[in-house]
Order: sequence, then C-alpha cells, then structure tokens
Amino acid sequence: MTTRSSVLAEYLRARRSQLDPASFGFVDHDRRVPGLRREELASLAGISRDYYIRLEQGQNHQVSHQVLNSLAEALCLDPLERSYFYRIARPGFSPTPPRREPTPVSETVLSLLNTWSDVPAFVEDSNLDVVAINEMADVLIPSVELFDGNLALAAFAKVDEERIHDIAHRAVAALRFHGDPGNPRFQEVVGELSTTSAAFRRLWAQHDARPMSQGTILLVAGDGELVEFPWQVLEVPGGFFMTVWPVARGTRAFEVLASLRENALTGRGVRGPLRGWPAR
Repeated sequence: MTTRSSVLAEYLRARRSQLDPASFGFVDHDRRVPGLRREELASLAGISRDYYIRLEQGQNHQVSHQVLNSLAEALCLDPLERSYFYRIARPGFSPTPPRREPTPVSETVLSLLNTWSDVPAFVEDSNLDVVAINEMADVLIPSVELFDGNLALAAFAKVDEERIHDIAHRAVAALRFHGDPGNPRFQEVVGELSTTSAAFRRLWAQHDARPMSQGTILLVAGDGELVEFPWQVLEVPGGFFMTVWPVARGTRAFEVLASLRENALTGRGVRGPLRGWPAR
C-alpha cells in the first residue's frame, strides 16, 4: 500500500540522485551511482546520516518543519518543488484518503468556458482528464477525445522515445504535482502510461513536480504546416483548471483559428460537464 512515508522516501532518493557532487565540492572518482551519497546530503542538511537513511527508507512519520526546510535547501528545491515536497511530507497529507466520488465542474466555470468560444479552451482535473471542452478545442486537438479525454495519454500518443516533447514533460510534472497517489483514476493513468511508454517511465522516475502554467505547442495545420500556439492555464472555482490558447492578432495561429471558425465550427456549445477529480 502507498503511504505518505513511501512517497517522501521515493522523492528524496530521486532528487538526491540528480544532484551534482562537484557543485557541492565533493570530488570523488569512485562513485558507482549518480548524485550525492546519503551521508553527503545529510551533512548539507545538518542532520545525522542515520536519521536521513530512515527517511529514505520510509521509517520516519514525523518530520519537523526545521528539518524539511534544511532538506529543501540541501536538495536545491525551487518554490514550486518545495510546495510539493512539504505537501507529501507533512502529517496532514495522505495519499490514500477516504474514497470519494468525482464531482462535476460548476455552472460558473462552464459559463466562463462559453465566453471563450473563439479560441481553444477546456477544463481539466487533477488527473489531467478533460471535464469540459469547447468546439474549437475539439476541432483543433481531436487527440484529446481519442485518448480517453486525458491530456497525459494524448501527450504521449506520438512522442518520439528519443526526443521527449516539452508538452509531455510538462504533463508528467503536473500529473505528479496535482495528483493523489491513492486516487483510482490517477493510478489508472499512471499505470497505463508506465506500461506503454518508455519515455513516460523515464520522466516519472525523475519525480519532477510542478503545475502547468503557460507555454507553446506546435500543431499541424490542415495543409501540413507546423503552427505554434500559445497556451495558458488558470485555476478556476471548484479545484479545476482551465486551459486557454490566447492567440494574438496577426499571427499564423490567429489565421488558422479564423479559418476554422468560418469553415469547420457549427456553433455547438461546450461538451461536458464530465465528472472529474478536483485538485486538493
């Protein structure tokens, strides 16, 4: 069974392995594995080696705020990584909460989604399942519906195993940051990707955790042209997230959307709401 201590232990081991010993002044040519040794990280954090080993073995259930701060400094965590680290380490976090039912996105959010009918927009939950989507987004990115309505599954559908796309990397980090390891849908998505994608397995093992915020994505237009679209993620009421593609006038992306509005859209309303799992 997944426990809070085991989640913390996995994170500590993964982050320690990513640190460069030379950048901390540890010069040793006989290292058998990448990253810092346990005793080195313990020294940087100002705690005993034995105490740190117990943390990595999932044997300590009460970690003080002072120790967490010291470990965050030693692991060189940025503010978003610290947020995730504190959440999995604090006593109030439980990866196996009481089972509950998924909830629908609110009418307020659906009304907001309807106001952005001229650009692609959709609402997703903490497992990256799309719970409501407008017609423009359905037409421009049909892969979302094809892959069980899940952004992570869609992101890895055509990923080159040797060259992982930026959007796939971001999807993995967001899934870990927002996801609840005890949630059955979370387990289903992670399990499917772990089975079918070597690229996902490599990224998941890095334990990168951060929410999606903004970026760009390249899509193939009708004539085979690659067009860059910007995207922005907003938190909306109810614990869900809304992704909007705010294209600027005069760009090729704006022209593509204008053509879709004229030739492909039917005026259909928002598809949804589907039931989803809000982020905590």
